[in-house]
Amino acid sequence: MAHGLRGITWISQWLWPIRTRWKRRVLFEDALKFIHEREETGQPVTPEELASAIGIPPKSLPGFVGRLREIGYLEPEREGDRNLRLTAEGRQEALRIVRLHRLWEHYLAEQTGLAPEEWHAAAHRLEHSTTPETANSLAAQLGFPRFDPHGDPIPTETGEIVQREGTPISESKPGDVVQVCHIEDEPVTAYQELLSHDLHLGTPLRVEKIRQDGVTVRHQGQTIRLSPEASANLWVKVAPDIESRPWEQPRATLADLRLGEVGIVKGISPQCRGLQRRRLLDLGFVPGTRVVAELRSPSGDPTAYRVRNTLIALRRDQAQLIDIEPVKTGTDTKSLQPVQNQSP
Repeated sequence: MAHGLRGITWISQWLWPIRTRWKRRVLFEDALKFIHEREETGQPVTPEELASAIGIPPKSLPGFVGRLREIGYLEPEREGDRNLRLTAEGRQEALRIVRLHRLWEHYLAEQTGLAPEEWHAAAHRLEHSTTPETANSLAAQLGFPRFDPHGDPIPTETGEIVQREGTPISESKPGDVVQVCHIEDEPVTAYQELLSHDLHLGTPLRVEKIRQDGVTVRHQGQTIRLSPEASANLWVKVAPDIESRPWEQPRATLADLRLGEVGIVKGISPQCRGLQRRRLLDLGFVPGTRVVAELRSPSGDPTAYRVRNTLIALRRDQAQLIDIEPVKTGTDTKSLQPVQNQSP
């Protein structure tokens, strides 16, 4: 027994340096990424802000920053100016990590059923253990995407990156018609607030009010107020002229159909991605398809819908992901043209 304990102790002592080196590497990479993200928005970074952001104990801060300078990732400290600045080498390394993070977020969004709130944390775990070969293979598998699911540009292998579009919606003016072009996913509470209002990339909005306690917008026929935190995380650009005024159109989904009612599929919500989206498309819920609500369980959920002569049962939360155009009683649905409002 004593021999076994000595063996475990020896293994632990052997693994300790490996774990320490790995933790230090993760902290270095997190630091470079944080400084780069702040530099992108023109915000200076003090050593204390960096320590708070990535969890460095105050007593370790001088040595940590000093080591980043020794490696050549940070510029030398300037007299009377304690802000941290990346060198060209440090920026290149930061862009490498940013690229890995955003590629993994794109993969998690399109190839898995992971919830949007979980993409960031999962990508953060994966980015630190991804080899260059794996990164290039991942990019090729995804079709070399230019943006991640939040609208952030993905750097190329050589570190080239396009400038992020838009500005925070709080910088808009009342009456502006805008389109969502970026959604920041941190902090999670602000991100969840935006998702709860069904706000996604490409969503058109009309700005109603800009106040210190938040921004009020018109969306899908409703007026909603975004908290200051959520407003700061929602980036928009001026929208093209849209005659249909979609921000005034209430959203109708498959879940709104009563038994016997008919709807024509307009598309699937951008909220639905990855495996779940492909499954609904494979089941026949494509733009222009006629759907009838035929059966409902005694509990009220799920409901069976007739799609192309097949009955398909969906839970209410699944049916709410499918946008439809309700068909009035007596309308000849065969004469309706397929709706091209949204691509699959």
